[in-house]
Amino acid sequence: MPRCLDRRTFGLTKCNLVVTINDMKLLMDADCLIKLTKAGLKELVCQHDAVVIPSAVEKEVVDAGKAKGCADAFAVENNIANKALSVAEHPKDYVSGDSALSGLFSKDRYDAVATDDSKLTRQLRALSIPFMLPGLILYRFLKDGCIDKKTAVLALNQLSGFISDDEFSTVRLLMEKIS
Repeated sequence: MPRCLDRRTFGLTKCNLVVTINDMKLLMDADCLIKLTKAGLKELVCQHDAVVIPSAVEKEVVDAGKAKGCADAFAVENNIANKALSVAEHPKDYVSGDSALSGLFSKDRYDAVATDDSKLTRQLRALSIPFMLPGLILYRFLKDGCIDKKTAVLALNQLSGFISDDEFSTVRLLMEKIS
C-alpha cells in the first residue's frame, strides 16, 4: 500500500471504501506543466498530487498554446475541465505566471511550487518558498511507495528530453539508491 498519507479524501461507493490520497498540494508553473504534459506524465502527477495553476499560468499554457496550435494546450484545457488539475483564481492581475506563483504561495495552502525554471527558482529561494523540480516529483513518488522503481525509471526516461542533464543524472542516482 502506498505511503502517500498527507491529504486524504474518502468516499463510499457500493459499500466499498474508496480512498484517494494526494501527498502534496503543488502550485505549478507553465514550464513544468508543459514538460510533464509533453512527457505524458501530467496525469500521473495529478493522480498522486493536487496540482493547482494560477489563472495567469492557464492563460500562458492554454490560451497562448491554443493560438499556436500546441496539442499540449488542449490536453491541459481538458484536464482543467475534468478537474484533474485546478485553477487558482486571483483578484490581483499578475503580469506573468511566475509573479502569480510567488504572490499566491502560502505555506498553509500549498506545499511547494513545481518548477525547473532557473530564474524562478532563484526568486523562490530568495523568498524562502519551497520548490520541486519535475524529476524530484517522480523520485518522491518512488520513495513514498506511490510508484515502483520500474515505473519511476520509465517516467524519468520519458521526462529526460525536457529536463537538464544535471537534473536527470541526479534523480537517476537517487532512484538507484532505493531498493
